[in-house]
Amino acid sequence: MEMKTRVAWATAVLTLALPTAAAAVKVGEPLYVKAKNTRVLASPSGSANAVAVLQPGERITWGGADAKHKQWHKVTTSTGKKGFVFQTNLSTTPPNMELVTGSGGTQQVDPKKFVASGAAVKALSPGAEQYGKDKGGDHGEAVDDIKALEALAKSVSTADIAAHVTAAGLFPVVGANDTVAKAGTNKRSGKR
Repeated sequence: MEMKTRVAWATAVLTLALPTAAAAVKVGEPLYVKAKNTRVLASPSGSANAVAVLQPGERITWGGADAKHKQWHKVTTSTGKKGFVFQTNLSTTPPNMELVTGSGGTQQVDPKKFVASGAAVKALSPGAEQYGKDKGGDHGEAVDDIKALEALAKSVSTADIAAHVTAAGLFPVVGANDTVAKAGTNKRSGKR
């Protein structure tokens, strides 16, 4: 088989084997949010104003990829807000329900409630922390390290992340804040 033919055949196989979310749905079909505080932006740019902030599991209607910026996808929220979401924040399937155990046995928890509870971002439960301390040695040190990382994570704001992205020359997906701008307001200056 000729080299060009092999390359074309391999590309076709990989394209079929690794479909993107966009390839799996048609315009007007649903997709699901998979990241906490996913911002629906007014335009296909990480620095644009947010028109809505969504949580994991929320269903949106897909409007296709932006013509110039293919990594940004047009969406409509369940409340009718229209805007753009970065492609990696979307999924063709809803997130799995989180499982928690308690005195009543295993229960499923809605992803939005799980994220809102703070449990999704807490690395150590009180039981795990006590286990590590009781075990001693490296386990106790690991608990202390994880607690220090949790404290550091709480001290980093969305604005800090946006500033780092700009300073490091990274692609801006996170804006300076995670709030929705009032209609007609420039979020950076607060002026109309």
